[in-house]
This record gives sequence, structure tokens and C-alpha cells, in this order.
Amino acid sequence: MKTTPATQPLTPELIRELLQSDAQTRESAEYVRLMEIYCVVKAGGIAEQIEVARRLEALEKAALQEEIKALSEQAGSDNRVQALEQEIQELEQSIAVRIQYLSTIRADEEAIVHSCLSEVDAYFKERVSRGMEE
Repeated sequence: MKTTPATQPLTPELIRELLQSDAQTRESAEYVRLMEIYCVVKAGGIAEQIEVARRLEALEKAALQEEIKALSEQAGSDNRVQALEQEIQELEQSIAVRIQYLSTIRADEEAIVHSCLSEVDAYFKERVSRGMEE
């Protein structure tokens, strides 16, 4: 997952402006970055999401290694073992990319978006209400 570079730093004022703008603004780098950070904040924040990613990796890796161990004792399971080892590599790579992405979010960005959560939530509530009326 690649981070969206914003051309302007997120501030409460910019967030309010983005939330009040038209659809064209929703394609801006600042709006996309706001939504990316908003999702991370709503899911518990940077530190929590990094911990979740690490736990997921450990659980999935342990399950795959257990399956490899069981298959290793069976004749003719080399292809399946190789596939599972490949799956472990892909899991590790995927989690590393996720953690790297989360690391691109600065603490001040997280704090600013967190301070504006009620405004962003209200924005989505309004969009849903308008969508139902149309």
C-alpha cells in the first residue's frame, strides 16, 4: 500500500475545507490522505494498527508453519510445503508493506485527524443522508 503524498499539511482548517468542498476536491491528494489517516485513526491509531499487523502475522505464520510441520512427515508433500513457504514469504512482505505505510503517518497528522473525528463522522453521516434522499 502506497501512501498518498499531500501537497499541503493537514490542519483542522484544511480538513474542514476538504469536508465542505465539492466532488473534485475529493480526488485531491489532501482529501485522499485525510481519508487514509481517518481510517487508521478509526481503527485504533497507528500504534494499534502496527500491533494488529504484527499479531496477524504471528498467528498466520504459526498456522502455516504448523501445517508445514505436519506435511513434512508425509511423503509427496514437497510441492505443498513449497507453496506454504511461499505463502509465508508473501505474508511477511504484505505485513512489512502495511507497517511501512503506517510508519509514513506522522504523529501530528494522526493527532490532527483524531481531533477532527466528530467533524469527519458528521460529514459521512450527511453524505449517507443525502444519498438516501436522492
